[in-house]
Parts: sequence; structure tokens; C-alpha cells
Amino acid sequence: MQTLPGLCAEVIASGLKMPRGLTVLPNGNLLVTEMVRWDATQGRVLQLAATSGGWQQSVVATGFDRPHGVVQGPDGKIYVGEVGRIVRFTPGQPEQRETVATLPLRQRHPLTTFALAGNGDLYVNIGSSSDNCESASPAELAAGRCPESEQDKAGVVWRYHLDQDGKVSDLGVFARGLRNSMALGVHPASGIVLQAENSRDAIHLKLHLPNDNELPHDELNLLQAGQHYGWPFCYDKQLAAPEFPGHDCRNTQPPYLLLPAHAAPLGLTWWLSPKAPPRFAGWLIVGFHGYRQHGHRLMAYPVDKQGLPKGKPLELISNWKDSKGPGGPVEIRVGNDGALYLTDDRHGQVIRLYAAQ
Repeated sequence: MQTLPGLCAEVIASGLKMPRGLTVLPNGNLLVTEMVRWDATQGRVLQLAATSGGWQQSVVATGFDRPHGVVQGPDGKIYVGEVGRIVRFTPGQPEQRETVATLPLRQRHPLTTFALAGNGDLYVNIGSSSDNCESASPAELAAGRCPESEQDKAGVVWRYHLDQDGKVSDLGVFARGLRNSMALGVHPASGIVLQAENSRDAIHLKLHLPNDNELPHDELNLLQAGQHYGWPFCYDKQLAAPEFPGHDCRNTQPPYLLLPAHAAPLGLTWWLSPKAPPRFAGWLIVGFHGYRQHGHRLMAYPVDKQGLPKGKPLELISNWKDSKGPGGPVEIRVGNDGALYLTDDRHGQVIRLYAAQ
């Protein structure tokens, strides 16, 4: 692992089993979801607390089905995204869990992540069940149809609202045409909603290319209510997918920014804190989880007043690999101390990135 000069990376927890989600509590402690396995309900929620002797680790709750997203809601309860549902519990009472949202089961993209806005709106990823609608029949493809994309709960970002009194309201589909929205974020000042898209695979088989190393690009999308962002009909800058050559992609929203192909962005945030390094204050931070050539790195994008990227990005962490293989950054959050905290599910670590003194 190489960090940009002026930054230091510190491993504050290791030996974890597939850590994914991360949130910062008001007291500065961290909550981390640990998937443990893909095939059993053995997931956990851990707490990391900074002490004079290092970061103390404790188990908050167990028995989750591949937990990913985790936040503390406006009601003070802990919300956890499992496969097929979102549950919540009161801190200190993890055994008393309540299902607050039932989600569709997805074989291809089953994990539940979300982003909580300051007004209590919760934006939830509901991934697709396929790569690019390969389950459609020849007749459906010939007619330019993808039945999966016609469902309300497939390849969308859903929106709920959490009240301070604990009421959860289902607000329905927020945006469509999004294959897998593992990276979601809401800017706390401007309120913009950003999504980083994990785009399709195997396009080279349809385009008769040697490989798909550079196509299609992953995407950064500025989500707006009621808009369609292309999947599975379009890719890159409103190009018709080879399975749907007659689709008019002008009716879809183009990506705000194209990301490298198969970078697999799984987490994003803005480095917003009075204690953030001045050079990167307010910048958009995106983790590239992918195992191919564009993955295993942490990127920083300068932004405008809304928090939208502009200008050339910098690699905060690069060459992220060791004898065990490439690093796998997932969720990213800003701590009360102004440092970035991120999970690495491939190495089983939580990392603190901060400015060198």
C-alpha cells in the first residue's frame, strides 16, 4: 500500500471476517458490519472504541444475514441492511430487532446498503438479479424489453423516511436504471444524492472484442427523483447496449462522470470536517474495490460548491496489494477526529487515513 505524500494509513482493526459497512457514532466510536460468510447468517455488528492503549473491539450484535449498511437513525436506533430486509434495534438491546423494510431477494446483487440524509430520508440500493438482463427471452429482447427492469424493485434506488419518533415511511422508487448502487452518498449541505454504479460485465462477447478490460465504464451518477439512468438498455455516455441496439438512450440520464471500467466503487463520502486536511477539505472520496487493473485504490476528487466532482482526481491510496492479494476498500466515513475510516473486506481490516503531522 502506498499513500499520497502527507498522508498516513493506520490499521486499527485486523483479523476481521469480511468487514463491509461502517458508521461513526456521536461519541466517535465506530460501528462495523462483518459479513463473516456468504452462505450463512453469521454476520455481526462490531464496535471499535479508541482508548489510550489502541482501539478496543467489542461485539454489539450477531446472527445477521450478510449485513452491509449500518447507520444510527434520527430515533437513536441502529439500522442494519441485511439480505432482503432492513432491521433496527436500540443500542444495548440487540436481541430486540424489528424489521422496518422488507426488500426483494436478489441472487446476483443481494447486499443492502443505504445512505441517510440529514432530513431523515434513507436511500436504499436494490440491485438487479442479472448482469444485463440475460434472463430475458429472445422474443422479449427482440421487442426491446427487459421484464426485470419493468419491476419496481429491481435495479433501482428506493427511498424511505425515518422520523425522530421511529416512524418509517415507504416513499417508493427514487431512481431507476441502476444495476447495482453499492456506493451511495448524500451531501449534508447541498443535499445532492450521488451514486457510483457497478456496470455490467462481458460486453466484449456481444461487441466481439478481445476482452472487456476497458468497457463499459463504471459511473458516478447525480440521482434525481423519477429519472432513469440506462441499465440495462444503455452504457457509458448514452450508448445503446448490444442487446438493445434500437433503444433511444437520449431518454435516459447520462452519467455525471465516467469512472474506470470495473473499478467497482463500493463506498463514497465527502471529506467534510473542520479537522480534515485543508488540501482535501470537502473533496469527494471514492473507494475502488475491483480486483482488475483499475481497482484496489482510494480516490479523491475536487468538488464544486454542491459537492460535485470537478478537475483531476488524486490517488490517496495506490498499489494496494500484498502477498494476500489486492486490497478491497468498501465503506468510507469521516471520523470525529477528521480522519477517514474505511473497511477492507479482502484483508479483514479497518484503516484510519489521516494527515501526517
